[in-house]
Amino acid sequence: MEIYHLNCGTMRPFGLPSDDDTGGFLKRGHGVVHCLLIDTGEGLAMVDTGWGWRDCICPSPAVKQFMSIIGSPGNQDETAVQQIKTLGYNPRDVKHIFMTHMHLDHAGGLPDLPTAAIHIFTPELSACQHPRTLMEWRAYRSEHWAHNPKWQPHQLQGNQWFGLDCTPTIQVGDVKFVMIPFTGHTRGHCGIAVQVGERWLLHCGDSYGYFRQVNPVQPYQHPCGKLMEKIITIGFKIPRHHWISLRNLLREHTDKIQVFCSHDAQEFELCQIAVP
Repeated sequence: MEIYHLNCGTMRPFGLPSDDDTGGFLKRGHGVVHCLLIDTGEGLAMVDTGWGWRDCICPSPAVKQFMSIIGSPGNQDETAVQQIKTLGYNPRDVKHIFMTHMHLDHAGGLPDLPTAAIHIFTPELSACQHPRTLMEWRAYRSEHWAHNPKWQPHQLQGNQWFGLDCTPTIQVGDVKFVMIPFTGHTRGHCGIAVQVGERWLLHCGDSYGYFRQVNPVQPYQHPCGKLMEKIITIGFKIPRHHWISLRNLLREHTDKIQVFCSHDAQEFELCQIAVP
């Protein structure tokens, strides 16, 4: 089994820390779109896809606007499909994609991997197909699933993962996946847990955006200031109670679980170093 941490969309938004762990209202930070590529022994699997090829070369107006706001250059070399080729794999070998949620910066690569089954929490599939709010209308882009992908929706059935509600285990080759609802940012937002030997990787999607928000030990203060953090947290509907759950999880099981989110560049660098 091989695991690759891919940055599928560098971004420079206001409100994220810079590389030196500082930030502010008038200072652009450094973020990534952290995706996983896993050689399961029976084909490839991904967690999220980041920006797609079309998003970079011919973006829709909504994608172009969002890229401008977050300072994303739309680098074609960062797309999942290009990185998969660079690693020596065939994109058609991607058989499964697990989605934390379907926002445009997470789902843009789906059309580049059209033969993959898309594993998604059932409420998230409903949210993207039947948007209710202006935020949902803008953040979900139907062009990202216009190729009519093979949806594999999952629901809760009473299972638990380290004390948290989760879907039943999904086995792909040598790898086990579970989906853990961290709803709020979207109606069906999930963390995706991936078993690696005796340890687990937990991709938390957009449950948080800065690694110290879930650090169980160090005193926490956001480097961009409390006001900026509050604006982002409320504006993007990121519930703080998930941070408490993740802190408790790490406090009790840090020897078994590695936690990371979608957009923190420092976590991304540490994960690349720590690849087993």
